[in-house]
Amino acid sequence: MNAFNPFPGLRPFQSEEDYLFFGREEQISELMKLLREHRFLAVVGSSGSGKSSLVRCGLLSQLQGGMMLDAGSDWHIAVMQPGGDPLSNLAQSLLDADIYDEDDEDTVHQVMATINRSTNGLVEAVKQSELPTGSNMLIVVDQFEEIFRFHEAGNKGQQQAPDFIRWLIHAVQQDDVPIYVVLTMRSDFLGDCARFTGLAEAINHGEYLVPKLTRDQVQQAIEGPVKVAGGEVSRRLIQRLLNDVGEHADQLPVLQHSLMRSWDHCHQRAADTAPQMDLEDYEAVGGMTDALSNHADEILLEIQESVGDSTTVLNATERVFRALTEKGVDNRGIRRPTRLDLLRQITGASTELLNTIIEAYRAPGRTFLMPFSNTPLDDGMVIDISHESLMRVWKRLKTWVEEESQSVRIYKRLSETAILWKQNHAGLYRDPDLQISLSWREENRPNKTWADRYYPGFDSAMAFLDESQEESIREERAREEARQREVAQAKALAEAEQEKALAMERLAITQKRYNKTYHYPISKSPFLNILYKDKLLEIVQSGELEVNDQAIKLVYFGDNEITVFFDKKNLDLKGWEIKDQYNNNINFSLNIVAKNDVFKKGTFKVPEIN
Repeated sequence: MNAFNPFPGLRPFQSEEDYLFFGREEQISELMKLLREHRFLAVVGSSGSGKSSLVRCGLLSQLQGGMMLDAGSDWHIAVMQPGGDPLSNLAQSLLDADIYDEDDEDTVHQVMATINRSTNGLVEAVKQSELPTGSNMLIVVDQFEEIFRFHEAGNKGQQQAPDFIRWLIHAVQQDDVPIYVVLTMRSDFLGDCARFTGLAEAINHGEYLVPKLTRDQVQQAIEGPVKVAGGEVSRRLIQRLLNDVGEHADQLPVLQHSLMRSWDHCHQRAADTAPQMDLEDYEAVGGMTDALSNHADEILLEIQESVGDSTTVLNATERVFRALTEKGVDNRGIRRPTRLDLLRQITGASTELLNTIIEAYRAPGRTFLMPFSNTPLDDGMVIDISHESLMRVWKRLKTWVEEESQSVRIYKRLSETAILWKQNHAGLYRDPDLQISLSWREENRPNKTWADRYYPGFDSAMAFLDESQEESIREERAREEARQREVAQAKALAEAEQEKALAMERLAITQKRYNKTYHYPISKSPFLNILYKDKLLEIVQSGELEVNDQAIKLVYFGDNEITVFFDKKNLDLKGWEIKDQYNNNINFSLNIVAKNDVFKKGTFKVPEIN
């Protein structure tokens, strides 16, 4: 039994795998014709339509097999992705095409300098190489749409994009050196080509829009590799696969991955028999809906179990994939290839943990990250997800991509506000913006390396956020102090009101006790002892005299304080007031005295003082 898996998964087919590449024969012939006529070919299609496989496996294998008439079979092929540094990546791809004696850093820099010297720089770089006479130079720019994204990013890509495009266009327009150019590009970026001089015209002449595979072609793509590997696939599984693919032209990578997993399950189920892939294998791995997502989650669980720290592994894995993906301004999910050393800085993961994660997701049969496991890791290596479909199908990654997009929006707004604040055109953050930003920083732990990929001014943004937080703390402290003062004032007022209420209560009790009118004979009055002239004279002599408009007041300090009131006009006695031991005043007045004949005339007159 042959355990070889004939399905590549998410990664594109390579030129040496042409014996496994089925259902594209007519398309390959059309590519050959366009390239021969124009020397410039733009292979355009939706994400997941198989552009890279069509070029890398279909076209390149035909060229190397001498199938392009009048061009021969001697081809040196440079395959690259623009990324954020198109010039450097172009130079390195030329060295990888084996047209220079040495492949080292000095040679790369020399080639870069040559290319960058003029519009004819790429042609000159090829002329200065050791390209054999009669050989053809083919430059394949895979994922050409990266040039548009990095053109907007404010970095090397932005600066180099127009020159990079001029180098390619000029290279296919000259006749001194046989240089051919092939681009693969997502169709949703086609409109961006008009932004660059000459690019739209070149594409109009050499564009190939990848058609959707027919039902028969999809069936060939399923059955062909299985037969090559010595296996069979049940009729009911084929029908199920064809139905699941349906009208979705971008499902080919997902289909390939589902077939890869189903093939592996078939071998596990019946290891000692010829591979007979059936519906139960397909359903066991989750089908096209869940196979990819389940597989990615299984790898994560495996890493967690091997490391022993689930939370740390989960956080690091999330940061890795968030760094390698991006949602554009138009909500298009795009890949973001990143050098390993920068990836380490962005994620904050240790070298050991980061390498463990990358190796797990790029191992044979796990085509989630590139380059694949046959290439040793080093700091200068560019790490990339294998296909955009990973962002659509892996449920966990879909969430991560959205969270990264939200994180970027928060950071950009924060940075822009910080600039305006320095210019006195904006104030510090207040809630809810402040709390949102603080929570974002705490949860995401951003650093300058991460931030510089999206927007400059990370340090200023963090300083602005810190100042906003400090100002908020100061304001809160002032509000608390004011509140405490209000509480203290309220407490004092309450105590005063309580004391007042108690005093009023005591007063009420006193008034209730003393504000009564008693009628009794004067003979029973405590004032009887002062009715005699001598006693009254004593009061007059010893008391304090106060005269006002209505009365004369005499105050006598004896056992009790006694105040006597006389009419100022006729000096008749009006009444008196006694202060008791509780400091309460008891008032006495004379009534109906005129009807009492017991008293002698003048009894109540102020006595004369000799």
